[in-house]
Amino acid sequence: MHPCRTLSISLALLSVTTALTAPASAADSIPAPITVQTGDHADFSRLALVNAQGAPAVDVGSCGGRVAFSQAVPWPLEALNGTYSRRLTGFQTGEEGRSLTMDWPCGARVTVRRERRITFIDVADPPRPARKPGAPVPASEGVLLAEAPGASVFPMIAPPPTPEPVPAPTASAQAAPVSLAERLSPVASAQAQPIVQAQPVVQAPPPVQPQPVAKGPPPKPEPVRTVAAVPPSAMPPVVAPTPTVQTDPPIRAFDLDAWAGDDYPARKQHLEQRIAESQGRARVDALLAMARFTLARALPEEGRAALDAAESLTPGPDQRYELRLLRDAFRALDGTADPDDSQFVRAQPTPAAADHHVWRSATLAPSRWTAAKSSLPIALKRLLSYPADLRGRLLTLLAESAGEAADGPSLNLIVLEMITLDGIGSTDGRLDFFRGRLAELHNETAEALTHYKRASALPNLYGHRAQVRSIELRLASGALDDPGAIAELESLRYAWRGGDVETDALAALGAAYTRAGRIDAALDIFGLLGRRFGATARGRAALTTGRGLLDAVIGHLETTPGSALDALSLQVRYGRTVALTDDDAGTQQRRLARLLARGGFTLEAARLLHTVAEATRGAQRAAVGLELARVLLDAGRGSEALAVLDHTAGPAPDAQAAERRALLRAEAFATEGEAMRAFDALRGLTGPEAARIRADSLFRAGEWPAARAAYAELLGGQDAPLPDDIAFHALAAFRAGDDAAVTAATERHGKALAGTRWAGLLDALAVPPDPPGKPLSSATVSGQLAAADALAGMLRRWKTP
Repeated sequence: MHPCRTLSISLALLSVTTALTAPASAADSIPAPITVQTGDHADFSRLALVNAQGAPAVDVGSCGGRVAFSQAVPWPLEALNGTYSRRLTGFQTGEEGRSLTMDWPCGARVTVRRERRITFIDVADPPRPARKPGAPVPASEGVLLAEAPGASVFPMIAPPPTPEPVPAPTASAQAAPVSLAERLSPVASAQAQPIVQAQPVVQAPPPVQPQPVAKGPPPKPEPVRTVAAVPPSAMPPVVAPTPTVQTDPPIRAFDLDAWAGDDYPARKQHLEQRIAESQGRARVDALLAMARFTLARALPEEGRAALDAAESLTPGPDQRYELRLLRDAFRALDGTADPDDSQFVRAQPTPAAADHHVWRSATLAPSRWTAAKSSLPIALKRLLSYPADLRGRLLTLLAESAGEAADGPSLNLIVLEMITLDGIGSTDGRLDFFRGRLAELHNETAEALTHYKRASALPNLYGHRAQVRSIELRLASGALDDPGAIAELESLRYAWRGGDVETDALAALGAAYTRAGRIDAALDIFGLLGRRFGATARGRAALTTGRGLLDAVIGHLETTPGSALDALSLQVRYGRTVALTDDDAGTQQRRLARLLARGGFTLEAARLLHTVAEATRGAQRAAVGLELARVLLDAGRGSEALAVLDHTAGPAPDAQAAERRALLRAEAFATEGEAMRAFDALRGLTGPEAARIRADSLFRAGEWPAARAAYAELLGGQDAPLPDDIAFHALAAFRAGDDAAVTAATERHGKALAGTRWAGLLDALAVPPDPPGKPLSSATVSGQLAAADALAGMLRRWKTP
């Protein structure tokens, strides 16, 4: 290594030799010792492990890492944590001593490499603006700064660029108190107040002063003093001792109570002044400070405006990361966060990151309560130090999610927290509403109705929500009928406008209309949900509420005979709203298409299924394709059914879906008159459906004896014969000239066709004609007239829809 390079590296090694625990009796199984070394270089910090029996497993996270062995290791925690490192801190053991976890600055560049028995973990600084990775570090950056232990409340926030070292403070500078502007600095809040790591000060010997030459013997030389070699990066600047003055530290990133402050107007005016007076990067920092202030005060609209303004000013990489975190926090506060795209969920929290647990729970709660529940105890404890407004919003979000998930124990913890902390929600009916929901989950109907009645006395959001829940609870318990519920809900609907309660009231009113058989009124309510709320910020919640109403309406239509016109009305009037309300699999649209096909509206059903098939992928697309092919075959459109089956075939369908697809293909070929291709598609398939398609193919091809035999096998099975099979068997026998088979079918299955579209067919086919040359008898004429009348009646039934 070059001498200059050697001088520029500040290395402080900690070598600790440990041995894996092993049974004392098995001397040959005792592993080789492990050496742990840590050290700081100018550009990176290093952790090295020397192990003779293989490399450990290393997991690299965004704000820390983990080293794991297969056996327990007596890690030297005290020595590791007692040695100063600029980037490696917070060493902890886990898994009964098998693993070692550590923290490093969020966003740091981490490199793991192995050389024979040595595993190196190099942690470099996060990316910094105006500096390329690997660029030489100025000599003035030799002074190491470390965070105060436990000061970083939120380890996910990447630290900002390391500030240039300033000259040593003088006594007057140290005595000056930190101003509010400095305490509100986002740079200071993103990481803890930097302090100089305490190191033993090694003073150099004083310079030799020139002495006057005196006569006499020369003076006795002083003994040479040896100075311990201290790395330049670890040696603090030697300053004169000054009196220590207690000053306020900068506000940390998620110290939300401090960001909220005691005087709202003064704090807001100060932040607005900073924004107006700053430019460039400082203006972005000021807008970030305003966003933190509005987050602490639970003001999401003002906070998002500050974030939008900051993003328009080309922020730096570290500022963009803080913007992303704050935006995720505001989304979690509104209950609209996407867990798959949130930093609070994608990065795993450390046990000490209490704020991370709070926002992770708030992010996951509306859609993934099971995952959010794991962080609930830490989150509730951390909420004790949050400002009252923000604490109330987050507790309300958690309580609503626990109530939707029917998690009584978790809702009980949250309600107790709301009661304990300043009586949150005791004046606006919120607390009574959630206590009623908790009693409802415990099957205490009377107590729940009591709480709901107390909450509904207040004419506000939670009072009207309590009214809706009370109506639904009395409906479920039989204390209220549908006409009474409709009257109460209609009065509530016209007495309250705005808020989520209107969508809940409308959905409950539509469900009551559906149960009462007033489908037109229910459809009007469903359309109102789509028109009024489909394009608003809370439209997603309204459409989700409308999904329950749509399910109730379609369920009623499925069980009601003659409801095809209602299904057609739903599709024609509110087809777009149905599509917006439906899930990704198109469940409700597919149910509606079955209703339309059952009522004879095959064209509308086919169009609807075509739309669903275009919007789905994979196995769902293949399933929709099978339904669409069935509708097209019922409409006699075999060629289109074949095209749909070809375009919606999945890559690897299961056995049942593959068999159904083959049967549909064979039926489509039979419908198109291609008997040989139908037989090829049926090769290897058994069962009544395959036998029926074979018989139908023979019938369409004019092979009357073969078709008669194929239908005879179907009629001889164990299941009850279908009217179509009986009719086609008799027709095939008649065309083949087998009068005996026609007579036998009439005697055996004549009553089975009564009341069907084939009624009278067997009677008409069973009348034998008189021999040629013989005059017609009166019995023959009467039989022919009866047969003609039967055929005319059958023709009328076929033409009647």
